[in-house]
Amino acid sequence: MTNIQSVSTGLMNTDMLISIVFALGFNLLLALPAIYCYFKHKNPFDVKIVGFIYSLYFIILAAINIARFSYFASTTLNPDSRSWVFSMVIVLCAFYGAYLGIESLARFSSFAFILLIIAVVAALLCNYENYQEINLYPVIMNDTKSIFDNTVYIISSSSEILVLLCLQKKTNGNAVKPYVWSVVASFFTIFLLVLFVNAVMGDAASFQAFPLYTLYEFAKIGIFERLDALHISFWIFAIFIKAVLLIYCASISVKKGKNSTKCIICSVLTLILALIFSQMTQIGNQSVLVVAVVYIILCVIIPLLTLMFKKRNSGDELIEKF
Repeated sequence: MTNIQSVSTGLMNTDMLISIVFALGFNLLLALPAIYCYFKHKNPFDVKIVGFIYSLYFIILAAINIARFSYFASTTLNPDSRSWVFSMVIVLCAFYGAYLGIESLARFSSFAFILLIIAVVAALLCNYENYQEINLYPVIMNDTKSIFDNTVYIISSSSEILVLLCLQKKTNGNAVKPYVWSVVASFFTIFLLVLFVNAVMGDAASFQAFPLYTLYEFAKIGIFERLDALHISFWIFAIFIKAVLLIYCASISVKKGKNSTKCIICSVLTLILALIFSQMTQIGNQSVLVVAVVYIILCVIIPLLTLMFKKRNSGDELIEKF
């Protein structure tokens, strides 16, 4: 829902659907070490230096997402505004949400989930008459490298594996089953939306900076001219939830210090990085090799090393025996 065309490579066509399917499979495959860590009660976040590294990564992800929305708001919603204004407002709200904690965020996310369902269903139903199957052909137009690069970007833009490791102790019951279903549901939703983007706009989708936003501009219900307000409203909720979650995870990844102090520090660092990223022409578009290596190290290598060398906490062993 919050995709920016500049982070993908090649043309925006059905090749992207192939990348999404590959990304789903690899995402679940790469999550296996983290899932085994969960079942073995071995968490890399318990190591102070590792938790600090993950904290920095959460801050970077939060800054990239905030910068993308600020870029969208300052170029599309209100071209006369400044992107740094949006970044400051989002970070301020995100700090307050992170300070309240995960339970408050979960309650608000339930409301946002309902809005998401409404927004997605409305986009699909209201664009059904604009759906042209001929626009989906030819199926493959990009080269293999572009498909691979898009797959890597989709995978590395996610933070689900690290969030699973970070928040597993705050979850009642089995955390793996809802994790898997949520990942599958999210990729399936993205697949449907991108499918309609290509079928409705055809080759013109490649020239849209925000293709999903344009899809909502095509949607109409009766006297309503456009439904882009649905996309805008959900993106506002989405960026708030993502920013709060990532800042909250960044703060609890650091063991020492008061919760309020850590939230303030993480929020300030996020704002500084968001302001820097906002000045870049292509926000979050780094070398695919660098992105892939960093993601593999944090989400796969470190959990594997944790499985092999880390001992379980005595408290976890007592709970399991009990």
